[in-house]
Amino acid sequence: MNARELAYESLLAIFKDNGYSNIVVARMIQRHSLADRDRRLYTELVYGTLRYINYLDWIIGKLSSRKLNKLDMKCLIILRMGLYQLFCLTKIPDSAACNESVKLALRYGNTGMSKFVNGLLRNSIRQRDQFHIPSLEEDELLHISLTYHQPLWLVKKFIKTYGRDDAMRAFEYFDTVPDLCVRTNTTKISREDLLRVLNERELAAEPAAYAPEGIYIRHMPGIQDLQEMKQGLCQIQDEPSMLVCHVLDPQPKDTVFDVCAAPGGKTTHIAERMGQTGTVYGCDIYEHKLKLIEDNVQRLGLRNVRALLQDACTIGSVFPGKADKVLVDAPCSGLGVLKRKLDLRWRKRPEEIQALPALQKRILDSAACCVKPGGVLVYSTCTMNDDENIRIIEDFLATHPEFHADDATKYISIPMEGPYIQILPQRHGLDGFFIARLVKGDTND
Repeated sequence: MNARELAYESLLAIFKDNGYSNIVVARMIQRHSLADRDRRLYTELVYGTLRYINYLDWIIGKLSSRKLNKLDMKCLIILRMGLYQLFCLTKIPDSAACNESVKLALRYGNTGMSKFVNGLLRNSIRQRDQFHIPSLEEDELLHISLTYHQPLWLVKKFIKTYGRDDAMRAFEYFDTVPDLCVRTNTTKISREDLLRVLNERELAAEPAAYAPEGIYIRHMPGIQDLQEMKQGLCQIQDEPSMLVCHVLDPQPKDTVFDVCAAPGGKTTHIAERMGQTGTVYGCDIYEHKLKLIEDNVQRLGLRNVRALLQDACTIGSVFPGKADKVLVDAPCSGLGVLKRKLDLRWRKRPEEIQALPALQKRILDSAACCVKPGGVLVYSTCTMNDDENIRIIEDFLATHPEFHADDATKYISIPMEGPYIQILPQRHGLDGFFIARLVKGDTND
C-alpha cells in the first residue's frame, strides 16, 4: 500500500471508528515498512487533513450540491485529502492530487464516486480564488475558526472566557506542531547525561524550562527510532503533566494511589520520585489499560508499582484511609491539549463537556476517602474549563471541611497566584493544565 492509501485508511479509522489519531498512526507505521519519504507524506496527509478539517469542509460546502452530512464517509475523506493537497501543500502538483484522489475513489468506492471526486476537485482548482478566509472584520467567528482550525462553538466559548485577543493567542498556540517532550527516568540516568546522549545523536535536545526531568527533542525522525525510550531511560510525557508529580510531592516509603492511572505516565513518575521505595498503585477501570501501565513499568525498570483493577468512583469504600498521597488525574474535556490531539477538537461536543463535572465530583469524593489524616489529595486535569477545575474544587471543599487547599504554586517555578495552578497556553506557552493540592487535617484538628 502506498502512503495515500495508508492515510485514507487511517482517517477512515479515526472518523468512522472513532480511533485516536496518535494510536492509529503509530500502529500503521509499525505495521508497514515505509521509506522515510513515504512516512513523511503519510503523516503529513493524516495530521494535516485532521488539522484543516473545517477549512476543507467549508470548501466542500461551497462546491457540492450535496450536504456534507449526506456524503458517504469514504468519499468525504478522499475529498478532504485531495483538497488538503491542493490548498495546503505546495510541492504536490494539482494533477497528482486529483489523479491520486480519483484512484482512491475507484479502489474504495465506485465509478460514480470517482467522477464526483474528480469533478469537485477540478472545480476547486478553477475557483481557487473564491476560497479566501473572510477577514476578522468581515466575520470574526468564522475568521478565527478557519484560520486556527477550531470548531465554532469552542471559538465562542474561549472568546467569552478570555476575550478575543487572548482566545486568538491560545488558538495560535494550539495550531502549532508540538515538539516531542520526554521525562528522564532518574532511577537510571540524570537529565544532564540523557541530554548529552541525545545530542550526541544530533537530536537537538533541550532541557524543559519548568519540569526538572523534562527534555524537548527538536529533531525527531520517528518515535520508533528513539532508542533511549526502548532502553527505559525516558518516558514520553508533556511538561505540564510532569508538574503534577511535583505538586503531589511523594516521599520515600509513601503509599500512593493514582486512581485514574492508565497509561501510567504520572504513576511511573511518582514511583521514580520515590526512589523505588514505598508503593504506588496505578488504578484503572479497564483491564486492558492495566497492561499499558505494566508495560511502561517493566520498560522503565520500576519495582514499586502495582497495577490495580479498580473503579475510581468506588475506590474510597475499598481502601479507606490507606494512602499518604492520592492523585486524581480526572477524565476531562482535554481543552488544554488540543495542540497534541488534533482529532479531539472535532470530537468534543458542548453537551459532552457539560456531563463531565458530575463524574469528576464522584471520583474526587471517593478518592478523598482513601487519604490518611495529614495526607494529600491532588486533583488535576488537562483542560481550561472552570466547570471542570476550580468549581469542582470549591464544591468539594464546601462539603469536605476536613480538607483545606494548600498553595500548589509553591511546588513549581512558574510565576502565578495560588493556591491553584491554572496553566494557560496564551500566558505560559504550555498546554493548558489545572492542579489543586488539598491536605486532610491531622488527628489533632
